[in-house]
Amino acid sequence: MPEAPEVIGHFEVVGLLGKGAMGEVYEGRDQSLGRRVALKILGARHRESREFKERFLREGRALAAMNHPNIVQIYAIGEHERRPFLAMEFLDGEDLGAAIKKRGPMRAGDAAESIRQAAIGLAQAQRAGVVHRDVKPSNLVVTTQGAVKVTDFGLAKALQEDLSITATGVFVGTPDYLAPEQAMGEEVDARADVYALGCSLFHMCSGHPPFRKGGQDDHYTAVVRRHLKAERPQLKLEIQGFDEDLSDLCRRMMSRRPDIRPTFDELVETLGEISKRMDGQVPPRHQEVELVQQSQSANIETPGIDDDLEPTRGNTVAVAVIAGIAIGVGVTVGVILMVG
Repeated sequence: MPEAPEVIGHFEVVGLLGKGAMGEVYEGRDQSLGRRVALKILGARHRESREFKERFLREGRALAAMNHPNIVQIYAIGEHERRPFLAMEFLDGEDLGAAIKKRGPMRAGDAAESIRQAAIGLAQAQRAGVVHRDVKPSNLVVTTQGAVKVTDFGLAKALQEDLSITATGVFVGTPDYLAPEQAMGEEVDARADVYALGCSLFHMCSGHPPFRKGGQDDHYTAVVRRHLKAERPQLKLEIQGFDEDLSDLCRRMMSRRPDIRPTFDELVETLGEISKRMDGQVPPRHQEVELVQQSQSANIETPGIDDDLEPTRGNTVAVAVIAGIAIGVGVTVGVILMVG
């Protein structure tokens, strides 16, 4: 393992926070301003790759277009030894994916409040013309000050941008939270992020992603196929006594049809009402959930939501997962994730 550099740009390197296939993340110190930063730098083996450099810098450009308390902030973009780097806000907190792994499902009201704050941040991204395309619990960081920050815009796409570095028909993103249209390699808009938020909400409340069964059949292709074909799972049919309004909203967010999913503004309003009624708090609290027996919930459907139509290209499943190129790293302090 190569030694950490002493400086990156004009930033002093304090220590390594994490590493992945795309590069490393260091804790740093801005010597001129005296503040902590997270330094995300492209791996040395990719320094000659125009494609990897462009994909890496996409995150910096996406973040530069936004300035919002629910989105991680970028301070500078530079180059160190012919490797691009980003100097970003140091997040003193924990990502929600790690929190669920450690302490189990979140209280429903707290999950609603966490998703509400994330939706506020993603609404700002939408206004800036940016689609995140990799929303998931591990990309939502709760700071010690009690704010949810959306991180890792490494796969973000400007709505007007020609995504020339991504092959046609190949999707990007994490399969557990991947919108059907994204899995098909089609053009996506902010509604794909709404779908991913819905899958994240399901995961936060149940302790597992919506289309993970557990076992050998949970490979990438099988999970993607369930997003395209399977009945939408419902929290109220899986968890004893689960709030019906939140369950129905979650299922609508995960609709196979983008036109049925709520907008970010609608999400913020509805989740605000639910969070207030359920005393939603951030940082979230965790609890054990009582699962409904599978036999009780089988073959039950929620009427009025026509989201089980076959996709237009339902016989085709994209299996080339670009996300597999970039192994994510998550740390509980100073979280900046390395999917790119």
